[in-house]
Amino acid sequence: MPLPLYLLALAVFAMGTSEFMLAGLLPDIAADLDVTVGTAGSLTSAFAIGMVVGAPLLAALARNRPGKSSLLGFVLVFLAAHIVGAPPRASRSCSRHGWSRRSRTRGSWPSR
Repeated sequence: MPLPLYLLALAVFAMGTSEFMLAGLLPDIAADLDVTVGTAGSLTSAFAIGMVVGAPLLAALARNRPGKSSLLGFVLVFLAAHIVGAPPRASRSCSRHGWSRRSRTRGSWPSR
């Protein structure tokens, strides 16, 4: 198979798995925001609404453009959003405040 097909499969895999990542992070997000896991779970609904609205909108906007360049542009936007959305300082901030998994498993929550 040609290399672009492998790259397309890799991009689809990355996009598909990133959709399910939110579910695994819900307890941490809920603890970070001081809300219940159910309330934090509404982020999954917001994500789904964004997909329902965004996918047809982007398809309509890109219908008159060449397919390869549109796909490359969308994958680059996806990559940029993930780079911006996961800054390294976020993990340093959590560990500085004692919000690591290690402190939670012992049952000792840090005072804020």
